[in-house]
Amino acid sequence: MNNLIEKIKGSETIVITSHYSPDGDSIGSSTALYHALRSLNKEVYIIIDDVLPQNLKFLYNEVTINKSDDIKLQNYILVSLDCGDKSRLCCSQSIKENAESIINIDHHASNDSFGNINYVDSKASSTCELIYNIICAIDENLIDKKIGKCLYTGLITDTGNFMYSNATPSSFVMASNLINIGIDKQNIIENIYQSNPLNLVKLIGEVIGTLNVLEERIAYIQVTKEIMNKYNVDFNDIDGIVNYARDIFGVEVGILFKEKSPNEIKVSFRSKSYVNVNEIAGKFRGGGHKRASGCTINMSLNDAKEVVLRETIKYI
Repeated sequence: MNNLIEKIKGSETIVITSHYSPDGDSIGSSTALYHALRSLNKEVYIIIDDVLPQNLKFLYNEVTINKSDDIKLQNYILVSLDCGDKSRLCCSQSIKENAESIINIDHHASNDSFGNINYVDSKASSTCELIYNIICAIDENLIDKKIGKCLYTGLITDTGNFMYSNATPSSFVMASNLINIGIDKQNIIENIYQSNPLNLVKLIGEVIGTLNVLEERIAYIQVTKEIMNKYNVDFNDIDGIVNYARDIFGVEVGILFKEKSPNEIKVSFRSKSYVNVNEIAGKFRGGGHKRASGCTINMSLNDAKEVVLRETIKYI
């Protein structure tokens, strides 16, 4: 961490990016670091070349999220957040190649330490917890309500509101400290979990009908491009549907198949207690955590289901 902080303090221009299919931890950590670095009078840009989830608008409405082609940069460092693989960074190849150095901050066990400086801790609940540690090490007085809101968002979304096994004592200490500075916890909860658009709820109602249970301990759901178009729901707004599969009594692994295009299927895995879904995702060049992972498969939806379910049965 000391090398990381020294590098940040010595840099005037800093670009922040994260992974494709942004989520609460990637947006929360990006916006939190953005606000902290701006407080240090740094020139800071966030670049995310993907559609942003609607339920996180309360975070990114307060900053400018750029696309790679929006800005021309020189003499900058690139900070990668919550991304285990350089190829999945949500920015252009030129942004990656032209950076003076890359700082890699992440908590995924599958991270391959691709940065010039790497702060990777797979025991951390979230990348937001790592950003919290970094900001506190620089100056804990930097964490105000605005930064606290961003950090708390990543913490609760990656721990499932503290339900998952990655919620450790340090996670609760962090939550307590953020609440003590006066963040509006209930407003965060309402924005993330209690503000679903009606068309999303209708989509969920239809796709639940695709749910199947295999071997009594694997449940899976599929969402086609056609259904997303029908309800005008974006690809990045439906990841939570996988929990309907996992949360069935007796089921150990829940799987969501999302059709991004006819031959590009995003697969999300969740498990309850003993199956390491990071290993399953790794079979398809994906990754993540023991209880939550994902991958992308360049096949038709039916073919993707066949190969993934076959592999999952082996672990069951």
